[in-house]
Parts: sequence; C-alpha cells; structure tokens
Amino acid sequence: MDSLFNYGISQEDAITEFKALKLREGDSLICIASAGEIPLNIAAMADVKITAADISVNQIRLCRIKQMTALNFEATTAASFLGYMNMQENERERIFRTGIINNLPIEDREFWKSNIDAVKSGVINSARFEKYIRKVAGAGQLLVGKKNLYRLFECNSIEDQKKIFDSRINGMLVKGIFRIAFHPWIYKNRGIDPAGLTHSGARNIGEFFFNRFRNFCCNTLSRENYYLQYTFFNRILFPEALPEFLKPACHERFVRNVSNIEYKICKIEEVLEAAEAGKFNKIHISNIGDWQSVEKMNELFRLITDKTDPGARAVMRYIHLNHSVPNDLTTLVADYPLGRSLEFSDRYPFYSVVPLIRKENNHV
Repeated sequence: MDSLFNYGISQEDAITEFKALKLREGDSLICIASAGEIPLNIAAMADVKITAADISVNQIRLCRIKQMTALNFEATTAASFLGYMNMQENERERIFRTGIINNLPIEDREFWKSNIDAVKSGVINSARFEKYIRKVAGAGQLLVGKKNLYRLFECNSIEDQKKIFDSRINGMLVKGIFRIAFHPWIYKNRGIDPAGLTHSGARNIGEFFFNRFRNFCCNTLSRENYYLQYTFFNRILFPEALPEFLKPACHERFVRNVSNIEYKICKIEEVLEAAEAGKFNKIHISNIGDWQSVEKMNELFRLITDKTDPGARAVMRYIHLNHSVPNDLTTLVADYPLGRSLEFSDRYPFYSVVPLIRKENNHV
C-alpha cells in the first residue's frame, strides 16, 4: 500500500509551541495542519481560534478523522482506533463504520472507505515517515534489545534515563543505523519527500539525528513522551503519555474549542495574504523553511510583518537551514535564547526552535 500522506504524527511538540507563542485566551492562531497535533493539541490546551492550513488534502483528512474520533470516543479507544495504541483490525473497521463514518464530510467518507486497509491498520500508520521509522526502529530493537529499550520507561527520573541510555543503548552500532537510515540517498523518497531535503546539502544528516537522539531519550520523562514510545514500539505504552487532544483531563476544553478550528487546503502564505492585517496574532510555520528557498522565506517574513500588529508572535523550526530574518525587517526579531531553552524540554527535539516577535515599528 502506497503512503496516503507524508506524516501520521506532527513532529512539533505542542507544549513547546504553546510556550514559544505565549498563547492566551482570545488569541487567533494560524498554523500548518500537517498531521493535526498542533491544531488539535492546542485546542485542548488553550481557548484560542485556530486556522490550520495545508496543501495536502489527505493531511487535512487525517486531521478531521483524528478530531472526530477524539470527540466521539473515550481516550484509549480513540487512541487505539487511530493507531497510537494497539487494536484488532476488525474492531477498528467496526468503529469506523458504526461510529466515525457518518460524522465525516462526504468526500472524507469516500476517501477512507476506498482506503479501508489504512483504517484497519490505524490511520497514523499509513504515513510515509511513520512506515519508514518502523523499519529503522525494528533494526534498532534487534541491535539494542527490547529489554534495554523498555528500561527507559521503568525510570522515575531523567537522570536514571541518562544512565540507562549511556550504558545500554548508546554505541557505534546505533550510530551506524542512523548514518545508514538517514543518508540522503536512502532517506529521500523512502522516509521523506525530496523537497524536505532542499537545504540538507552534502552533510550526513544521520549523524545530526544521532547527536540529538540522546536528547530525545533523556530530556523528558519517557513515560510521558508519546513520541518516544511510538517511535520505539509503534504504540503508546502508557495512557499518561497520550497527546493532549486525547487526554481525559483536557477533553472538556477540547470539546469546547473544536468549533474554533477551521481547516484550509492551501498554503499558509495564501491564508495570510488574504487575511486583513491583524487578524492573526500567533503564527506557527513549522519547518517550512526546510522546504523553501531563501527568497520564498524572505517573502514569508515580509508577509508576517505586514499582516501582524506589534506584540504578535510566530515560531518556526528547522533541521537544515536557519533562515534569518532580512536585515531591513527591523520589527521582526528572533528570540534565539528562548528557542534554545525550549529545546531542552521538547518531546521531539530533532528540530531547532526559533520564536519570532513582532516589535513596535520604531524598534531597532
């Protein structure tokens, strides 16, 4: 089965974006929809209006089925149906046909009916990146051993996790897996759309990922990190690690704010261009710069400046290229110290985080 979309789980930690954007009640956020974790988790965390844009209609469909599932089922059932946790294929199909399908737009119903195997396997597992990472994680389990990986989740502190990682997981064999799996010749097309490597150059990005792998395993409490659990074992092991939009403690706010989410199948730049100035005061642009030219990113920076009022905030991420704000845009300022501090507690710390602040017009 071909991949239906690039990402089954968004790779940005919504808690980090929440802090970088300093979200408050009444804010108006525009974000990249991707696999849905940013708009959905933010809706579970803050009373804000959200416009989620993506050029991929299938990514939007994934967002909508996640949203509808979270609304209509209790946490573990919803998580299991979507693929975050285990469930029998026939049970997923039953839930889809009896409790999900009639709550979706007509076009989405037909899409998922024609891709029923994706539903049965858990929709997030049909993404290009997740399917590739399953193969990489499988190789890692063989070399490191499942027991040694499980030891991370038996720890009660980050310090204990660091000791387990350094004594049981870290080593040349694991480093070798990263160098091979994320070599551009192998990673391109198999794990990521080639456009996502626009600025990767000739460097071995596997070595870059390996250098951040220890942070991934050790910077947050593993029992509470759904990215870590899903990456290693293709499922969330502990209910306390569920994404915010699936957590029972956040359900009331999520239900209250779902009507504040609007999806748009287009580029985020197009939404900003069409919006009146000041409509959005919080902007999430993900790692769009890894996919775009310097010229296009400079246009986006100018658009953000033109379309926001002083006090607005944006956040971008990057792996390959830190696009600097053009020197003549003196009212848009990058807060690198805040970004670096947020990376220490990020649940998926493979990206650098760059908060952007819209200053007063006379700010130099």
